[in-house]
Amino acid sequence: MRRGRTRKSLGIVAAILVTGLVIVGGVVAWTTLRERPLADPGALTLTVVVDGAEAEVAPYRVCDLFDPGSCTVHEDRVHHMALGAQDTAEVRVDPEVASVKWTLQRFYADESANATALHEPGTATAETVAGSTAAAGQRSALGVIEVSTAVVGLDAAGEETTYGITWSIVNDAADAADAAKE
Repeated sequence: MRRGRTRKSLGIVAAILVTGLVIVGGVVAWTTLRERPLADPGALTLTVVVDGAEAEVAPYRVCDLFDPGSCTVHEDRVHHMALGAQDTAEVRVDPEVASVKWTLQRFYADESANATALHEPGTATAETVAGSTAAAGQRSALGVIEVSTAVVGLDAAGEETTYGITWSIVNDAADAADAAKE
């Protein structure tokens, strides 16, 4: 009778070990597939939605973080929008960006109202940004939104490296509001 219990216990232990190995193997495989380097980090886009109209935004700055002086800046990729003081914009990031740490910065006419939101991997795919905020007892217009992250990509030699990427969205309505005040 004791042998039967021992065999049963060994069978249970073996089943637990096999299950554990399967789980560990699955996690390793999922992590490996999830963290594949991007062939062209500069091709990552985000989407800005204002009044139901979507616009795709390409990064304006891409830098190989291990190669000083490698930054590529495309001023023509800075996205322009007109977001009124009472309006909002939704900024949606690509799954590759949402799966790593990313930051959204808001720059207002009154610098004391500037704000930064840091998103941990897998916690957010979008953020809503107001066209203005309260600062020093009055409304301060949103001037610029910047989204930035770091991703693993391939360099010109096909080697993995880390790229810093920044997208920029300029609120042209803020300039118009400032001009009206003068």
